[in-house]
Amino acid sequence: MPISFAKIAKGATYSRQTLAELWGYTSFHAIARGVVTPRGDNKIILFVTEEKQASAEQYADRLSGETLEWEGPTDHFAENRMLNAEAMGDEIHLFHRVRHHSDFTYCGRIKVAGHTLHSARPSHFTFTVS
Repeated sequence: MPISFAKIAKGATYSRQTLAELWGYTSFHAIARGVVTPRGDNKIILFVTEEKQASAEQYADRLSGETLEWEGPTDHFAENRMLNAEAMGDEIHLFHRVRHHSDFTYCGRIKVAGHTLHSARPSHFTFTVS
């Protein structure tokens, strides 16, 4: 289901539930992962939390100015798609929050600026906000 960013404002904050409602999902569980790729759409959406719950995987993610240093999930979901996003016409969007259980701020579209792929541990990506 293609999703729209027409009602999403850069710099505004959103809960996953609000985004799920805006995008026509029945619950926020459809977008509960850190990397979301809506079926039949050209969008890749990152939900990045810097200070994670103690029970969560402790990825080293940090947004500093216009640069996101990000560790991909251990299952390496969508890594190749992100690397080929520009060539394939895919858009990568970033929602960021400093601490878990708070709303996400929409940072806009981002582009891969660098990467180091790993197979036995999380890969490392550097993104720039475009």
